[in-house]
Amino acid sequence: MLLEARNLRVTYRNAQGPVSAVDGLDLAISEHEVFGLVGESGCGKSTLVKALLRLMPPRATVEADVLRFKDHDLLALSDKRFRSEILMREIALVPQSAQNSLNPVHRVGAQIVEAIRAHSNVSTAKARARVAELFDIVGLQPELMDRFPHEFSGGMRQRAMISMALAFEPALLVMDEPTTGLDVLVQERLLRRIREIRERVRSSILLITHDIGVIAQTADRIGVMYAGRLVECAPTRRLFEQPWHPYTLGLKNAFPSILDFESELISIPGSPPDLSRPPAGCGFAERCPFVLETCRAQRPPTVNVGAGHVSACTRTQDIEHIRAAATEKVTWHC
Repeated sequence: MLLEARNLRVTYRNAQGPVSAVDGLDLAISEHEVFGLVGESGCGKSTLVKALLRLMPPRATVEADVLRFKDHDLLALSDKRFRSEILMREIALVPQSAQNSLNPVHRVGAQIVEAIRAHSNVSTAKARARVAELFDIVGLQPELMDRFPHEFSGGMRQRAMISMALAFEPALLVMDEPTTGLDVLVQERLLRRIREIRERVRSSILLITHDIGVIAQTADRIGVMYAGRLVECAPTRRLFEQPWHPYTLGLKNAFPSILDFESELISIPGSPPDLSRPPAGCGFAERCPFVLETCRAQRPPTVNVGAGHVSACTRTQDIEHIRAAATEKVTWHC
């Protein structure tokens, strides 16, 4: 197992009290795997990324029963060792907004050279040669190294950030909303390039997004996150063919199908819970049309429902009825 987290908890402290942004999350990513993490805005996806990369503000605390990367206990590792041995070399980040991550007054290649030299003892000439190799990997012409960020399109900027993350061929590449702000055609080209990079570099990828269509095209396995927890996890095809959690069924209803143009999209009513006052039971209870009193009273356990497939729902025995009812708009908006 490349990355393993058990009962991961990330809490922010503020004047109103603690906020549990990640609340008992279990996650496992294998070598050479693309793991997709999907969920609504505010469910804790980006907080998870920051916790893994030690980018949390001082007012946040990170706890876990297990948080391990390869042979490293990430909770026991000092900041100095993490930055020298793990960051960029073993785990690298492609941030959510490439436009905001590139300095507008410096040439793109120079910024990547600076990142390479900050984590290795190489000359500027060797670092530039490496940037040329990286640009070739992500499908950018090497001569673009000497241009400024404003001279790149949105897709080109995103690929430049991917090239920076690939500088040391890390074992795990974390991509936080890599297609945000890109039009559909650019998204498709970028996703195709990500698949090509995966085959060429053989890194594992943690792909984080709110777009279930992006996940469907790219991931080997999918984790569905809600209110700081992983409510369902399964191989991609199985998750789409046989979802077991009502929230996953709701997400599927809200995603258009190219095979059925006449089907009506069904939204999930309501909003995610206030994580400063987390519910005692299931986080989805207030929005779930299949809720029982036991769902509100106690947190549902995560149970195995198939090969490599887990779900955190107390009504797994009623799944056939729930799947059928979930396709009806009246079920969600009665």
